[in-house]
Amino acid sequence: MQSEQARARSTAEPAAVAGPIFIVGASRSGTAMMRSIVNGHADVLVSGESHYFDDLRVRMTGRLRGTLPDADRKTCEDYFLALDHRPYGHGGDPERSDMSRQELREVALERGDGADAYFEAFCLVRARREGKRIWGDKTPRHIFRIREIVEAYPEAKVIAMVRDPRAVVASYRDWRNQGGFDLEKDPGHAEALEKEEARARASYDVILASLVWKGGAKAAISARRELGPDRVRLQGYETLVADPEGEARKLCEWLGVAFSPAMLDVPMHNSSFSSFEEKSGVKKEAAERWRTRLSPREIGVVQSVCGSFMDEVGFERADVRASPAYVAWRWGVFPFKAARAVWVNRDRMGNVPAYLWRRVRSLAGR
Repeated sequence: MQSEQARARSTAEPAAVAGPIFIVGASRSGTAMMRSIVNGHADVLVSGESHYFDDLRVRMTGRLRGTLPDADRKTCEDYFLALDHRPYGHGGDPERSDMSRQELREVALERGDGADAYFEAFCLVRARREGKRIWGDKTPRHIFRIREIVEAYPEAKVIAMVRDPRAVVASYRDWRNQGGFDLEKDPGHAEALEKEEARARASYDVILASLVWKGGAKAAISARRELGPDRVRLQGYETLVADPEGEARKLCEWLGVAFSPAMLDVPMHNSSFSSFEEKSGVKKEAAERWRTRLSPREIGVVQSVCGSFMDEVGFERADVRASPAYVAWRWGVFPFKAARAVWVNRDRMGNVPAYLWRRVRSLAGR
């Protein structure tokens, strides 16, 4: 990891950000924290998870630009208005959005119409609410869509978070909602959160989580190699929490914007282990929490799946092993666990075969 970042910093300094900012990474890799840091800047508003490139955009192939039929226009508007009401997957109601359908449509038409224009409009309207000029999106699984993002937005900057896979697995295994939502104002949201927690539990498998981490990290490194470090920045989670100000200053230099101390005054939210705090700041202890949260054999399984690639990117292996019998058993149940994960996430995958094939290909670094 450190060597990749060093190579990125050795290139010529890019120009100031002129396009959108995308934050991606394996789930539980610190993308929410990075979004909070970036949104602390007076000029930037990165919206929360849209899943646009892996969901609605796939369904709108051929209608990304140009005049939309009325039915497709309504599909796009409902999708983004629901996101304005509640986060993705939480059962948002487009009729309860604070963003008006007319406002969203007018900005989309300004941007050229089509599904991509609606995505831009959604992010732009949210940014303009806060008086900010630079828009963006934070969707972890877009780490598998970096090439499409840069193809659609050649001026985009992509921040790819890379975290120790053992920490990712521990955080994913134990994830649950830790607060931050006004459930009294929107009481139906509590039931949606319970369903989301159940979906996350049904999606978890130690080998599956390890493979997703490996595929995502390989996809990010491959994209940076192909598109260049001026477009794709690999940001180590552990490096960031060890030196928040130093890393935030480097990030601002890469983006071409001025650093502000307010960028480090971030909330603790979407953590698997800590309750929501409005003014928490960047905490270092999360980097090593996996050492006490995971059992030795869980650590051993993660290392058996990710070990060679961990060596490549600079994550030192712990001196533990899982027995061959336990590893074989985990691989034996893996197909059933993976099938269950696909089933509970099928509504989030757009084209399911293409979704799965993209992730399989990423494991080969393609």
